[in-house]
Parts: sequence; C-alpha cells; structure tokens
Amino acid sequence: MLRIVILKADYEGWWLFEGWQDNIIRQFSYDSEKDMRQAYAELKQQMKEKFHSSKEGKYSLTAFFNGCELEYCEDCDEDLQIYYTPIMIKNDELFV
Repeated sequence: MLRIVILKADYEGWWLFEGWQDNIIRQFSYDSEKDMRQAYAELKQQMKEKFHSSKEGKYSLTAFFNGCELEYCEDCDEDLQIYYTPIMIKNDELFV
C-alpha cells in the first residue's frame, strides 16, 4: 500500500517519537510509486507556497510552518509552534 500522509504536530522532529501516526490529519492513496512520488513533489511545492517557513530534518523530510500558528500547551505552560509534514508511506513504514 502506497500513501502520502500529512502530519500536524506541535514539535518538529516528530519522526523521533513513537505514536507519530496519531498526528495524521490527511492521507492520499496511490497505485504506483511513480504516481506517489509525483504527487509528493507537487504537494511539497504547494506547501512551500502556503507556508512562510520550513525546516528540513532527518530523512530529508520537511516540516512546514507559519510563525503565527501557535497552540497553547497546558503541560508545558507555553505556546508551541505547529508544524505540518508530508511523508510517503509504503506498507505502513516511512518510505524515502
């Protein structure tokens, strides 16, 4: 199964933690790797246009964000930046 998922999280570097799948807000399915890679490139371009900033992390994954989009964390007692990260998934594992 080939998918692209978009994650929303209040920390960049979500791939370092278990349970990142709970942050999936959107997903798309594909029949071929070629179609998925093309859609991924198009999605990243759209996100570059929508968001003011981005950070590239491990596995060349990009977290997109707008500096003004914050959410309050009661446990931390502070506002946290919100990040959106598209990733490719093959057979329920990260595909790079």
